[in-house]
Amino acid sequence: MMVIKKKIVHIIQSLDNGGCENMLLRTLPLVGKFEHIIITLSRRGDLARRFEDKGITVIAINQKSLFDVNAYIRLIKTTRSINPSLIITYLFHADFVGRMVLQPTLKTRVIPFLRTTYNHKKYWQARLFEKLTKRYVLQYLANSESVKDFYVKQIGVDKDKIIVIPNGIDVDYYNNIPKDLSLKRKLGIGDRDIVLICVANLHINKGHRFLLEAFENLYKNHRNIKLLLIGDGTEKENLLKQIKSYKSQNSILFLGKRNDAPKLLKISDIFVLPTLFEGMSNAIMEAMACGLSVATSDIKENKELLGNTGGYYFQTNNSVAISSTIETILVSSEEAHKIALKGKEIISKKYDIKFISSILSKFFEKETRYTQYF
Repeated sequence: MMVIKKKIVHIIQSLDNGGCENMLLRTLPLVGKFEHIIITLSRRGDLARRFEDKGITVIAINQKSLFDVNAYIRLIKTTRSINPSLIITYLFHADFVGRMVLQPTLKTRVIPFLRTTYNHKKYWQARLFEKLTKRYVLQYLANSESVKDFYVKQIGVDKDKIIVIPNGIDVDYYNNIPKDLSLKRKLGIGDRDIVLICVANLHINKGHRFLLEAFENLYKNHRNIKLLLIGDGTEKENLLKQIKSYKSQNSILFLGKRNDAPKLLKISDIFVLPTLFEGMSNAIMEAMACGLSVATSDIKENKELLGNTGGYYFQTNNSVAISSTIETILVSSEEAHKIALKGKEIISKKYDIKFISSILSKFFEKETRYTQYF
């Protein structure tokens, strides 16, 4: 007798190479009791084929703008034809569409999976939207206690409405990635070079400006350091202009979007993320799993992940603090190695992908008992 799986629709802007998208790629194939369909509001994205290779259907709506009415009609028709038991939305645009378009039209339960705090003045519209529409949401998911705390205190959401299910990571996968010395040579990195790496889209809230200032300062005393910047985004041109007069500019490699970020982590020594806000950083988790020394901003989201013993912290928007922290790692290599191992232990014990996937599966089982939004 063939078992018909309940369908869960996941809605996201696109499947480009980002933290949330990679989390879904790692997790959904392990939640096998359901049929997962991903609907992208705009383009399919670079990771779409990899989802399909894992048996997950990807449908692109090709929305041109927020006011593309025809796209909303396509979305409603597509989702109705799937007849899902549950709809999960990820990030602002999908949250908006799920809450304001699909939920009232289809009467299907829509659950926003909160991924970040939007804790920057630039994102005031997102915070306002959350405040104005929170009454329409019966249940939230959040990827960290810090995100939950933000929504409770800053948005005014009832704490009982938010269930925390953190990101998971396959530590064994990162353990088995070899150090590719040929990759170092291709990038012009010498055997004795110290490699700093930052994996983050080039957006203002990631704080790259301060990292570049710190790197220029470090370069004065450490001519054998390299900085790898993995990611792309709206700040790229500003950052390139920033380093035009830097003595360190030839040691800063803008590598853009990469599909081999884990291999690049493996040839690096120190992971740096000067982010202003997060949810639960997949990039930090990957660096921890690779056994790198992690230096990051002292925001609550990062402290929840690394704890008191798994990494190094510096103040946000402070290039002097960043360079000082990295200098500490460089001159205390033995202590830094111990802290990196502790970070790897934290990831292994608390965020194993199989354990996290089982929690998510149980949540879906409970929620799909109800097919209507009340």
